[in-house]
Amino acid sequence: MSLSDRLADLVKPDEERVLVIDIETSPNVAYVWGMWNQNVSISQLIEPSRVLCFAAKWLGESKMSFYSEHHHGADSMVEAAWSMLDEADTVVGYNHVKFDVPHLQREFVLRGWTAPSPHVDVDLLRVARRQFKFASNKLGYVTDALGLDTKIETGGQQLWNRVLAGDDSAWREFKKYNIQDVDITEQLFILLSPWLKSAPHAGLWSGEMSACYSCGSPDLEPAGFVFGKQTVYPKLLCSCGSWSKVLRNGETRPA
Repeated sequence: MSLSDRLADLVKPDEERVLVIDIETSPNVAYVWGMWNQNVSISQLIEPSRVLCFAAKWLGESKMSFYSEHHHGADSMVEAAWSMLDEADTVVGYNHVKFDVPHLQREFVLRGWTAPSPHVDVDLLRVARRQFKFASNKLGYVTDALGLDTKIETGGQQLWNRVLAGDDSAWREFKKYNIQDVDITEQLFILLSPWLKSAPHAGLWSGEMSACYSCGSPDLEPAGFVFGKQTVYPKLLCSCGSWSKVLRNGETRPA
């Protein structure tokens, strides 16, 4: 099944809103007394890290959103991030649970804002670590290994230095880099969707809890049984590649 076919199965109008997001931040700036293995105290900190920009898109939609402090101002950028998170039912990212979301939430609380509406997180880094054994769990390595689009090389700290200096050409590179990360994260989510066990049941939006938990399709083929410690469940296979088990009430769950 192609990525476009998987996407058609995953996304249905007026149903679950799945947001794919990635942020870029500035480094902490501090006075240091050496070049290696430094223990930096708070008194040495000159400027803490902040969100510089973010890119995001709704799963299945072509429009890509990009906001930055350089192009829109910090407050407008953060407000846009708050609004998109507030609208999302599910948020997909790569290490976003420990990195992107906490950074954004710091920006919200510093402005005295309340939290956006709760959402379910699907962190693909956690999926990669838990369910596979890639030689590296870096996003670029995983997407390359799976034949997806390639992460853009930035050249390292020098690009950040130019961005922080307000270089317009550097910001153009930065924007492409940020957007590409969202594109390949979406591709990875679609490819790994049959493997996901942490995403919400698709039937929550269709009302068909007996359908495939991953894509919501009712076309499930009997494929034997799943054996628990004390219970045997019928096992079903969906054309999207997801395996389901059937509970006594007829609802499906990841097998």
